Amino acid sequence: MASSEQSYLRDVQYRFPDRLKARSILHTRYGRGDWFEWLSANIPLPAGGVIADVGCGAGSFWTNAPQGVPSDLKLRLSDISQGMVDAARAAIAAVQRWHDVEVSVADAVALPLADASVDTTIAIHMLYHLADPTAGLKEMARVTREGGAVAVVLNPAGTMAELSALARAPFGGQADPRPEPLSSEQGLALMHDAFASVDVIRYDDELRVTDPVDLLGYLTSLPIADKPGIIEQLAAAVQDAFERENGVFTITKASELLIGRR
Repeated sequence: MASSEQSYLRDVQYRFPDRLKARSILHTRYGRGDWFEWLSANIPLPAGGVIADVGCGAGSFWTNAPQGVPSDLKLRLSDISQGMVDAARAAIAAVQRWHDVEVSVADAVALPLADASVDTTIAIHMLYHLADPTAGLKEMARVTREGGAVAVVLNPAGTMAELSALARAPFGGQADPRPEPLSSEQGLALMHDAFASVDVIRYDDELRVTDPVDLLGYLTSLPIADKPGIIEQLAAAVQDAFERENGVFTITKASELLIGRR
């Protein structure tokens, strides 16, 4: 990813949590409903451990963590966006559950953490934003202790294909000229190069969207909606899709949790 794209992510797309929240609505309203339970059950979160959350966004993992997650964890959160960092700090303080929390603006390839100072490093739907994901994984490995884990969440190639096709409708269905985001298959290959062992745990889901407003909200939060006149075309595409699908737009999705062991 070029530096100009990273600047766009930091200064526009993820400057504040609003766009991310708009996309999360589809998953929270129409998904399985156990995303955070699934994550916390599979990511190593040892009691009293130091956990680095790289690309933490608005801190949603920690504000939605089930009660079974130890409350004595030492959280070290970072994001490239000041707006996200501010939102995460405020949200985590509001739940009054985590008491050893540090949140900072940082690039994922230059984390403000000492070597081997973290028990588990997590990067949830973040690695594909990096210009150099290999460098990001190397940095996560650097801060993680021997015997610790680096937990990365990515999507398999082709996930949510129905939604991607709908987003391309204003462009005559043409493929997006931008490179495809890093898939979990590609991420797994990179992690095998960086870690002694890697476990893969898959999360399958299906979203049956019944409200076109939610679907349009997702689409208009994407970078394509920044182009003049696109929102009206997306609205028309959503209306056509709901009429064609008899009021239920189905999206198949999956994510994979890749756990590298130090």
